[in-house]
Amino acid sequence: MMANSHVPKAIEGEKKVTIIPAWGFDVDYVFHKRWSVALQGDIKLQSFEIENKDVILERSYPVALAGVLHFHCKRNWSFYLGPGYEFEQHENFFLVKVGMEYSFEITEDFEIALNLAYENKEEVYDGITFGIAFNKKLWEKK
Repeated sequence: MMANSHVPKAIEGEKKVTIIPAWGFDVDYVFHKRWSVALQGDIKLQSFEIENKDVILERSYPVALAGVLHFHCKRNWSFYLGPGYEFEQHENFFLVKVGMEYSFEITEDFEIALNLAYENKEEVYDGITFGIAFNKKLWEKK
């Protein structure tokens, strides 16, 4: 997934930086036509600082991993929610992730998906990520 994250509390030096580029992945296991579980991850491709209650927290290329439960409500729409963790050399944070995805089927085994997700990191800071993903079905239980 290629994405951009909007982090309202992010700063870099004296200037406010609110859009941070990111790369991500999403590995799903479909166990029912309406339900799947997934491991989602992303890395922010920039260092930044967070201003929280007059304290500056340094974030250097943080990596976030989350286990989510997907609900596929319609043919191309899914919504997901789950816990995770953001790993970073200065301080790690527990996170809660909620999002939605709309998929465009290109072939039976390939699709392009638009993702929109919100992450809250221990009430210290949050972010909204918008991305485009390229999905390939690897196997299917017959």
